[in-house]
Parts: sequence; C-alpha cells; structure tokens
Amino acid sequence: MKKRHFYDRQQRKILFFIGLGALIIVLALIVYGIMYLFSEERQVVQVAEQFYEYEQDGDFGNSWELFHSSMKKRFNKGTYMEDRAHVFLNHFGVDSFDFSLGDPTEIKNFEIAEDPTVEYTVYRIDVTCMYDSKYGYLEIKQPVILIEEESEWKVLWDYNQ
Repeated sequence: MKKRHFYDRQQRKILFFIGLGALIIVLALIVYGIMYLFSEERQVVQVAEQFYEYEQDGDFGNSWELFHSSMKKRFNKGTYMEDRAHVFLNHFGVDSFDFSLGDPTEIKNFEIAEDPTVEYTVYRIDVTCMYDSKYGYLEIKQPVILIEEESEWKVLWDYNQ
C-alpha cells in the first residue's frame, strides 16, 4: 500500500485552485460577452449599421422605416426614396458608398426640435459616408441620433444645431 505524501495533497490543492480560477475567468468572460451583446450601445450600433447598409444598397424604403416618427413626419416615404436616389446616386454618379461609424456616446436631456418640452436619453454616433463620385472623392460626416421609440431604437437626425 502506497502512502500519501504531503506533497501530493499540496499539488492537488494547487491544481484545484488553478482550475477554479480558470473557470471563474471563463464564466466572467461569458457574462461580459452576453452583457455586451444585449447592451444598448450594441443595439444602437446595429440599428445605425442596418440603416446605412440599406442606404448603401439603394434600399431607401427600408432605411426610411428605421426613422423615428418625427423624421417620418419631416420626410414622406416616397419623397425620401426619390430624393436620396436622385442626390446621392444619380447626382453624385455613384452606385454605392462606404461608411464608418464612430463609437456611440450617450446624451442625457436631449430635446427633439419638433417637441422641446420632452427630454430624452439618446445615443449619438458620428457617421462618415465616403463616395467615389464623378466629382471625385467625397466624404459626408453627420452626427446621427439613435432614440428609443416603442421599445425600438430609431434613427433621428439632429436639427437642433
């Protein structure tokens, strides 16, 4: 019969704590990943990306659907689709464009130009659209506001500045 030595017990304790520590780190990373996937910041970035992907594809009807109701009042859907196609695709002479999104920044107490009596918490993302046009390389930089409406994030352009 083999005797257990102090060294063997000590080694098992060390391995146990190393394994426990590794498990805690993995669980923490999983929780952080899940929190990030469902965070407001991630949601607003996804909506902004979807909006500009529709715009890239010339699908201005679907991009219009992502507008906040105050934007829909400002732009009739048919007129918006026609104007965007005319100005950005026909007038610039491009088929599509590239875009980049900045990091979302939370803004508290934001007022919509159409209703300054209510203050909202919104996110601002600076968007840069890059066009290789018949007039040469063009960049349009625009701050885009993402505002929650009926439990969904919607696109709003800032007319307060």
